[in-house]
Amino acid sequence: MEKLLPLLLLFVLNSGFSQNIEGDWKGNLKFQGATLATIFHIEKVEDDYKATMDSPQQNAYGIAIDKVEFTNNQLTLTQNATQLTYKAELIDNTHLKGTFHQRGISIPLDLEKTSGEVEKVKRPQTPQPPYPYQVEEVTFTNSKANINLAGTLTIPEGKGKFPAVILISGSGPQNRNEELYHHQPFKVIADYLTKKGIAVLRYDDRGTAASEGDFATATTFDFTDDAKAAIEYLKNRKEIDKKKIGAIGHSEGGAISPILTQKTKLNFIVLMAAPGLKGDQLLNLQRKKQEELQGINSLATQQRQLVFQEVYDVILDTTLTKEETSKKTMEVFNKHWGEMVPAQQLQQINEQHNLEWLKTFIRFNPATYLEEVNCEVLAINGEKDSQVPAEENLAAIQKSVKLAGEEVTIKSYPNLNHLFQKAETGGVQEYKEIEQTIEPQVLEDITNWILNQTKN
Repeated sequence: MEKLLPLLLLFVLNSGFSQNIEGDWKGNLKFQGATLATIFHIEKVEDDYKATMDSPQQNAYGIAIDKVEFTNNQLTLTQNATQLTYKAELIDNTHLKGTFHQRGISIPLDLEKTSGEVEKVKRPQTPQPPYPYQVEEVTFTNSKANINLAGTLTIPEGKGKFPAVILISGSGPQNRNEELYHHQPFKVIADYLTKKGIAVLRYDDRGTAASEGDFATATTFDFTDDAKAAIEYLKNRKEIDKKKIGAIGHSEGGAISPILTQKTKLNFIVLMAAPGLKGDQLLNLQRKKQEELQGINSLATQQRQLVFQEVYDVILDTTLTKEETSKKTMEVFNKHWGEMVPAQQLQQINEQHNLEWLKTFIRFNPATYLEEVNCEVLAINGEKDSQVPAEENLAAIQKSVKLAGEEVTIKSYPNLNHLFQKAETGGVQEYKEIEQTIEPQVLEDITNWILNQTKN
């Protein structure tokens, strides 16, 4: 549940001054009486640029921009999955004048640089070459979707057939490192495991970075097919022991892993901050936890939960057509908020809730698949996780896997957040500020558990 919100695209024009687009750019997106602070973080990396976006009032941070171009004072940032575009003119080194576009709506958005240069972030755990293992850039095919997926396979040094895992990312368009705010948790995990004798395949989500496909129209079950293709690829590698292959899934990836056990033979699965509750229940619990951290009045939160549950109940009725579902959810929003929220904004909220991915997630019941797993399970969670709260979800996972008759190991970590970083509050806004990418004890525990599963 890393990113449930849309991203933007930036374009900048200029003439005769020194071009300097690096930095933090902030402005206010004004839409029918509502004002949303919008921040872009732009950084030059070698000959290219990278950018992320924050929308603090929507609790969205570190949203990755797919493509950044800056030529002749024209800047373009593109986010494909959410169909967002921002085009602007670089007036001087501290001002951008532009327009935000999304799904037929155009809104003026001017930005001002809030700091001189991008501060070099410290991510001490990110592995740096040379690596003491083999690193191979690979592609494999999901024949069902007729797409090629790109990734990195790390193989331990030495001879023999190695145990192996695939890494399955959380929600939102993720690259193979599950990169967020310069944190690269999947690269850190792959490095640690490979040094300990476990091969690791991590890959870009479909439609993201170097992978083909359409991310925007995909659901959890489509991503499961991608993961299955990754497993089948590993089974055909001569360096890999076919009988010792598993999956590590983070967040939504932890929902995918149990489904995957029904589609291909796995030796084990590791669930990192995985949902154990039904989608509609988890979303409302997430809302409650995060609004508590923001200091929002508990009564207001409860009222919002009731409204959203009414929307979710419509979506849970699978006898309705897409058109009927959209019409009925809009009726719910209008009934409760029609006099308070501008019509166009309300329509956008309704469209978000009728995206296939979100409808699928709301309807998704992890128990259906956890109760059918056919391998041993390690489920871990940070106790300060505000996105997939530990207590409720770990309890649900444990109950479901026991019904499957499989061994399940449950572990929760005090003071760790959704990314398994040491955190003060567990709020999403902290992710950027924390230098640690992942708590070393988590890496050690995952590794030791996998080695124990694959020792015979």
